[in-house]
Amino acid sequence: DDPLLMAHAMRHGCHAGRQAFLAGRIPRKLYATASSPEIGVLGTPGRS
Repeated sequence: DDPLLMAHAMRHGCHAGRQAFLAGRIPRKLYATASSPEIGVLGTPGRS
């Protein structure tokens, strides 16, 4: 048990939460958008 380390972790968590709040929401979309490429990925159909 390390109270000082836990205090640092809580401080970083609070700071991260505040930054997320200030950054605001990501706009909603009607449809999802893929974040990964659709081609060149292992297991892609048509790849031998």
